[in-house]
Amino acid sequence: MDLALTEAQEMLRSSARDFLDRECPTSLVRAMEQDERGYPTQLWEQIAGLGWLGVPFPAENDGADGSLTDLAVLLEETGRALTPGPMFTSVVNVGLTILDAGTDEQRKAYIPGLASGALIGTAAFLENDARYSASAITLPAQRAGEGFQINGAKLFVEYANSADLMLVPVRTDPASKGEDGITILIVQASDLGVGLAPMASLARDRQFEVTFDNVTVSGDNVLGEVGEGWPILKRTLDRSTILHCAQSVGGAQKVMEMTVDYAKQRVQFGRAIGSFQSVQHDCADMVNAIDGARLATYQAITRLEDGATADKEIAMAKVLANHAYTWTTLTAQQIHGGVGFMEEYDLQLWTRRAKVAELKYGTSAPHRDTFATAMGLR
Repeated sequence: MDLALTEAQEMLRSSARDFLDRECPTSLVRAMEQDERGYPTQLWEQIAGLGWLGVPFPAENDGADGSLTDLAVLLEETGRALTPGPMFTSVVNVGLTILDAGTDEQRKAYIPGLASGALIGTAAFLENDARYSASAITLPAQRAGEGFQINGAKLFVEYANSADLMLVPVRTDPASKGEDGITILIVQASDLGVGLAPMASLARDRQFEVTFDNVTVSGDNVLGEVGEGWPILKRTLDRSTILHCAQSVGGAQKVMEMTVDYAKQRVQFGRAIGSFQSVQHDCADMVNAIDGARLATYQAITRLEDGATADKEIAMAKVLANHAYTWTTLTAQQIHGGVGFMEEYDLQLWTRRAKVAELKYGTSAPHRDTFATAMGLR
């Protein structure tokens, strides 16, 4: 399995980094933490104009015919720059799910808009039992003519304040349990009865509780078959998990680079702290952790592209990416000392997001269980 990036992918990485270094400085990231919308319209339009949003979609849907690896390269750079905006949830959570399981009519209706940035999508996965599992989905949807009526709430819905449509997994069979009876609905965010309430996040990004008060969804907006939504959702979560790993790797990479630069400049006891062996060992361990997570991430993505089962590889990548990001930021804080904890210093921007990234798409514990089971250790 050749995991090296192609020349075109290396050019994509280089051009994305140059663009984000120029257009997404940490001053913008800080400003968007206080902004009601959470991202600048100009940057979103620039990203859309570069064609990033259409990378994984087919040309027939106004996409660029790119691969998951192409998309991962971009997401690694957005994670490195802490790029604010709904690119991940709109393209990965929503767009790729509609591409995977939508009808021709649904693809034509939504994917061109998502690929151009004219439409923004988000996914309402989580409820009070904040696990990414079938048993955690309890939001009921009752039959209403040819469609369904939803009453209840979803939590931690990213950029719901900007979304045009939401993917909402619901339970359409009240007697069902586990993987049975789950249906995925495409809900228009402007529908009567959809309400939003902001939720606090350590990353200070835009997350919301979304409430549904007698929200009616037509039968045309059922994604896949009624009651057969879990296999679709499982594929969505697999893609989202591994592509989120790419973002985490990018964030960890930037933290490592910041720390090495700081260690070269910070003088203590008459010499740069980077000359001390213990600091050198810490920086070398950062490189090893990040490279391991990156290798595992792209290996799992390659298996998904090949149509192979990748549960084991995704689980391993998530565990390694969680470790690489959180451990790198923690170690960076120790090397920086007191300055690293100051709001005025940039390192804390990545430290806070590393903790949130560790929780998204499952903590390390359930992924370790998945890996152990796949290896025959349980």
